[in-house]
Amino acid sequence: MSGVPEWTAAGRAGLLVLLISGCRSPVERHAQPGTTTVRGASDDSRPPESGTPPTDDTGTQDSETPGGPCPREMALTGFVCIDRWEAALEGWSPYEVPDGGVAYAAEGVMPQGYISGDIAAVACENAGKRLCTQEEWERACQGPDQTTYPYGDRYDADACNDSRDSHPVTDYFGTSTGVWDGEHMNDPGINQQPDTEDAAGANPDCVSAEGVYDLHGNLHEWIDDANGTFKGGFYADAVINGAGCSYTTTAHTTSYHDYSTGFRCCADPR
Repeated sequence: MSGVPEWTAAGRAGLLVLLISGCRSPVERHAQPGTTTVRGASDDSRPPESGTPPTDDTGTQDSETPGGPCPREMALTGFVCIDRWEAALEGWSPYEVPDGGVAYAAEGVMPQGYISGDIAAVACENAGKRLCTQEEWERACQGPDQTTYPYGDRYDADACNDSRDSHPVTDYFGTSTGVWDGEHMNDPGINQQPDTEDAAGANPDCVSAEGVYDLHGNLHEWIDDANGTFKGGFYADAVINGAGCSYTTTAHTTSYHDYSTGFRCCADPR
């Protein structure tokens, strides 16, 4: 499997519109009739969705590791704690546009897509955390050895969720005409198609030297930049705006959101 998706001409044109277009106004939270398809053969086959943080073996929510510098769901990378997994939102479906919420990170939960940088920042703050700076995010991805990818210097097409062969928007709507706008690109059905977003930690080889998952691919991740920046690429492209940990998108303001935008949080060690 090649690391570069085999785009159709229409799909390539559509993606470039997304990557280089100007900022669009945020779309109101909605769920269109007929667009909430379900991944998997039955409810039992679906990964857990966002809404309520999972409990541990004692029946309590994840707690801080006693005596450690970071909460249990975070890893210490350099001088900052960072979520091990892409973040979800309490009380929200990962397939809808949120207007608030509290961030949490847990293995096996579907991370939140469709989120703006503004709401991602609020969600981290509500959890007692914050968005990562670019320097902190890249240090977590590159690890102490400053590798190109979170798992090393040589690209591994099977490691991360980063190489869907066709564009999810054109696949979902069956056309590349009239779909590159906020309403269509925030449709909840896009990320419920097969071979799109994966649950947190579903790609065990897509992990950094310090135990942080999915920093490359799966969902774009907002960082702390007032001008609007997200990192890492997503499941259908993680090469156009830079290789591996260097992948950086700066085409949108912090109010922007679509099916591909996610986030994770950082915090200062105790």
